[in-house]
Amino acid sequence: MNQMMTGTVDVTVDLPKQVDPEVAADIVKESVFVSPHLERITVSDDCKTAVLHIRDAEHTDEIVDKAHRYLSVMAKQRTGFDIKTYSENEREDDGPYQNGVNEEFIKRGWVYDYGKGQIAYNGPVLKVARLVNEIAGKLYEEHFDAVDGQFPGFIDADVLHKCGYFDSHPNQATFVGNVLEDFDALEDFRVANSCSEGAILPPSEHIHHDGMCLNPAACFPAYPTLEGKTFDDAGFVVSWLGRVFRYESRNASGLDRLYEFNVREIVFVGSDEFVAQKRLQAIPLVTGLAKTFDLDMKVETATDPFFATVSASKKFFQAAQEVKNEILIPVLDKDGHKKTMACGSVNMHGRFFGEKFNITASTGEPASTGCIGLGIERWVLAAFTQHGFDPMRWPEAVRDRVFG
Repeated sequence: MNQMMTGTVDVTVDLPKQVDPEVAADIVKESVFVSPHLERITVSDDCKTAVLHIRDAEHTDEIVDKAHRYLSVMAKQRTGFDIKTYSENEREDDGPYQNGVNEEFIKRGWVYDYGKGQIAYNGPVLKVARLVNEIAGKLYEEHFDAVDGQFPGFIDADVLHKCGYFDSHPNQATFVGNVLEDFDALEDFRVANSCSEGAILPPSEHIHHDGMCLNPAACFPAYPTLEGKTFDDAGFVVSWLGRVFRYESRNASGLDRLYEFNVREIVFVGSDEFVAQKRLQAIPLVTGLAKTFDLDMKVETATDPFFATVSASKKFFQAAQEVKNEILIPVLDKDGHKKTMACGSVNMHGRFFGEKFNITASTGEPASTGCIGLGIERWVLAAFTQHGFDPMRWPEAVRDRVFG
């Protein structure tokens, strides 16, 4: 192809094989990580071809090569596993779903969107967020005697490496850097910004990475605090509200998909039997939370969105072992069509973290762990989508606390 081409260009390519709609959706979503010069890949309705929407035609050959390699590994994903429903709730509100909720939040002044996946919120949005967290926290305390915890938003890269995050989700990691501890580098940075109209960032050679990251999964900071400990038959349960950061590139959109968000987390630690039992006991509590807010909801078998080159193998393992369930709540997409949104997950880790962090169960073997994370902002979006902005459509149990 002509390397001197400029502007945008669309290139159609054949997929390695016809894929099913689930894989096609993954291809579209994860395609933002193929190249900074690629806007996105879309897949044809028959799932046999794909279109590369290229931002800078000068890089067409390079992008086509990357896209072929990306599509070849994504097409290897296996699907068709039985989807099991572990629990569900049907709302009593018979009103229509509300369209354009994100836009209405902004119009009412309840949400300020900074762009790039960061938001500020107040009013009823804040009240629902606090209420979801409060009710979930109380349920965990009452039913599991969960210890109330608090963990930092930063996490050491060595901990993320030990947790296997860089192998599974390298695209979503965020590293923290600071200006080099060097007099000249600091002065150059100061002078550059002393009278500039906008921020002048330091050159890459003046940025020092000290091995810290923004935490991308709420449960991770808990495990180093348990290192070397042994738990008896009663096990251990801890719950907290965590601040989570996952780089989403161009996928960031409203409350649907944020770079920075809040998660009500609970972690179970103990024997295999203890963690399995707590998982079974926890699912009805999640259903109870959905019932409190009168939401359509299902808990079903699911897999994580792994990075392309490991997606096929890791998704197969998760699906085959049934170690992950998602809390799925229907909302509307930007075109007003109903879609399911993962508002949390129930995860079984086996003895992975017990082995990595030398945490021992009463049996003397590495402890098992499991966790449940509830994405607070997504629960807020789901509640307003299913009940709209008329307070009388909201369940009485929460109405006054949201709109009073």
